Amino acid sequence: MVQTAAVSNSINPPQSGYIVQKKNPHLDDESHIVKKHPFIGAKNTMRKLGNSVFYYAPKGMKGSVNSNFHEYLSMGLIPYVTGSAVLIGLFNFTNVFFAHQDKASANFKGAQMAAGVVLYGLGKWLGNKLITKGVHAKTGIDMDMPYEKVVNELPDYKGDEKTLYREPHKVYESVEFPRWDLLNQMGEREGNRYKYWDKIAKKMGHKEKLNSPDQEVQPKIKKVITKARAAQSISSFLWAATGVALGAQKPFGHIFNFSPKAITLGAKLKEFPKKFGSALVQSTKDLYTGKNADGVINKKSRAMGRTLIFATLASTALGIANACIGFKAKKENGKVVFDPRKEIVEG
Repeated sequence: MVQTAAVSNSINPPQSGYIVQKKNPHLDDESHIVKKHPFIGAKNTMRKLGNSVFYYAPKGMKGSVNSNFHEYLSMGLIPYVTGSAVLIGLFNFTNVFFAHQDKASANFKGAQMAAGVVLYGLGKWLGNKLITKGVHAKTGIDMDMPYEKVVNELPDYKGDEKTLYREPHKVYESVEFPRWDLLNQMGEREGNRYKYWDKIAKKMGHKEKLNSPDQEVQPKIKKVITKARAAQSISSFLWAATGVALGAQKPFGHIFNFSPKAITLGAKLKEFPKKFGSALVQSTKDLYTGKNADGVINKKSRAMGRTLIFATLASTALGIANACIGFKAKKENGKVVFDPRKEIVEG
């Protein structure tokens, strides 16, 4: 206890910006799984984006010894966001000044372009999320389980103060090296080291607790996540393609045409979600029926639209099903059997 106190006292108080204020004294100096809530994904994304712009990039430009691979990957959000904005801006700029189009036509095409870019990103996110949720429901394995990694930075120069900060990560970020230790640690705090493994084993079909559930559960988890990641790679891009196709439909060309009542910016912002939702529903119908901008149904467009929609939905359903194949424990004569040596070799 004395040693722990000495270590904690050697760490400087949290500073503003990237360092997070510590709340639980038992979790100050070690990485730990955090409680998940509906907006934690969005919160961590905004956190990474803010850190990338105001901390990671300047830190890397200075040649800091503490710059790491996580920070490099996080900075990928910067070109993704700025690139999307530049693409939309350039498209609208060229339509207005170089395509010799009237303002209404330019705004119509510009709105479709903007909708396509936004729906592309939303489609990729949705494709990943649906498979994550489906696998979690069937197996109990949450691929998005978050944890905070506590990083103790080295001094950048002589006399530099020692600092401590936290990075948002996921337990199953690496398929080869998941954070099994944090799952054990979480169970130990609740009085049962194998609590998480017992829960997954129960999902696998084991009615009674195993002596060493982690030996059977861990290889199964790796198999499920490997297949789920492959399914996400396929499904997310199909959802993205569907998003682009929806953005190209006529309803999204009128997304910025507000009612006469929407005079102020606040009124327009309030009306926008309803208009976006209405355009999304109508665009889905138009893509499915093959209705073009003139209201005429085109058979080729209808065939392509339906193929894209069904392929997207099928990729998600089949991806979840395939990821869960082989997850259930094997049975002989109606009873669950377990050979740890065989499972480890197969994993």
